[in-house]
Amino acid sequence: MSDPVSTQGNVVRIERPTAEIAVVVLDRPARLNAMNPSSIPLLTQMVRPLAEDPNIRVVIVTGAGRGFCTGMDLSSLDEMAPREVDATIAWMRELHSFSVELNRLPQPTIAAVNGPAIGGGLGMALGCDLRIAGPQAKFGATFARMALGPDSGVSHTLPAAIGHAAALDLLLSCEPIGPAEALRLGLVSQVADDALAASIELAERWARIPAHASRTIKETLRQAARTDLETTLLDVEPRAQADLICHPDFFANATAWLDSHR
Repeated sequence: MSDPVSTQGNVVRIERPTAEIAVVVLDRPARLNAMNPSSIPLLTQMVRPLAEDPNIRVVIVTGAGRGFCTGMDLSSLDEMAPREVDATIAWMRELHSFSVELNRLPQPTIAAVNGPAIGGGLGMALGCDLRIAGPQAKFGATFARMALGPDSGVSHTLPAAIGHAAALDLLLSCEPIGPAEALRLGLVSQVADDALAASIELAERWARIPAHASRTIKETLRQAARTDLETTLLDVEPRAQADLICHPDFFANATAWLDSHR
């Protein structure tokens, strides 16, 4: 992998294994990449510019060392939420800023889960479009151990990935699962000896697709998921496909295909 091209507060760095791929590395390995509240704005500041970079076609999120991310660093209790409801709501919204930016990325995203992804760390992994697990990966929706409910988007992304019943079971049992069970449930799409290497290999395949096409495909799936089939057929897909058909790449590729099959 290439040297890091940018860093922020020794909490996160971005690497570029190729010109088309950005790897966001959560970089607190001594804490299994657990984050304290003051770290979140730094993560957000690093991820936001990626959306505007036309050269980046795929974004990978992973953790340094033995962990992916074990959620909130409870040694930072002095930074925890104020004990008043309205102020806590505002605090939680700020805490979710990184997850919001990750969700807003137009590029396809992959979580290379190399170790424990617990609590908010599970939310980060689920915030990516696809997850690849390494042999040491663990996935834990352990919020209820602290008498808390899910955050970091987990109440939305976990049922979407594995279904309501399985999500509720993970949230109430508080027992982390390993890569084999995560694969069985559909939480991950692949288990690999080296999650990051497998993610980069997949990202290189995805990066062969023109950037405007892969971004449009991702956005089309998002819009279709929010509506019914008829709206998808009559509005979502026609609009997306019309933009792609009118792009010069379509005619160039179609002409090349016809020429090669004559």
